[in-house]
Amino acid sequence: MAFFDLPSDEEFSPEVRHMLEEYRRLMGAPAIALTWRAFGRSPKIIEARFAAVQNLFFKSKFPWEARNLAVMLISHAKGCQTCFTGSRFNLDKLGFDTATLDAICANPETLPLKEHDRLFVQYALKMAMGSADLTPKDFKEMAAHGFAKKEIQEIIAFAAYRTMNMVFTQSANAALAED
Repeated sequence: MAFFDLPSDEEFSPEVRHMLEEYRRLMGAPAIALTWRAFGRSPKIIEARFAAVQNLFFKSKFPWEARNLAVMLISHAKGCQTCFTGSRFNLDKLGFDTATLDAICANPETLPLKEHDRLFVQYALKMAMGSADLTPKDFKEMAAHGFAKKEIQEIIAFAAYRTMNMVFTQSANAALAED
């Protein structure tokens, strides 16, 4: 038996129902992700996740393809299969084929992006995987590559959001799994 049970639609408050539906629409998904539904009895959690996805993922100056490539690589490195699959779904809609995406996962330096966007992905991956290892030198390097302080802060926020989302997703998947 699963530790978490999924609330029915009737158990959602109108606000939660609206945020979940809006999230589904933004993601272009046919249904609300189970890893979001699992928290539907906690309006504060849904509200926080929804605000984060709106502000830190969708309202970004970095291109959609770069953001999804970053999600794919971070998901791959952190072992979040659900997030990995979601990013691949979005990249497939952009015309990326499976062989190309597999090659990028095997060798992230081969990203088919403009230099600035490629560096965004590399820095987001570095922050998501090793934020404790960052030094002032890393930020000076980013600035030397043309990133303004505001852009660097956006990359930090993006990496932090993706990491937070993966904790929610992986934890919910484990709690929803049958023994």
